[in-house]
Amino acid sequence: MEHATTVFIADSSEDFCAGLTAALQRADGFHVVGTAGDGETAIRMIEEKKPDLLVLDLMLPKRDGISVLKAVSA
Repeated sequence: MEHATTVFIADSSEDFCAGLTAALQRADGFHVVGTAGDGETAIRMIEEKKPDLLVLDLMLPKRDGISVLKAVSA
């Protein structure tokens, strides 16, 4: 079995997170390791899960997407 690309989704829309998670679960090669609805939770979970790929909304509550990227890339 090949390595699945791990994905973390951060978006304030629960419907978007659920829809994208469902689509990725049907696709080969992807595994969603978590979702978050705000920037602070996203930072905490990204540091814990260490996903290969982020799907990140730029307009998140608490911390915007740019500050999330800066925090996790430091």
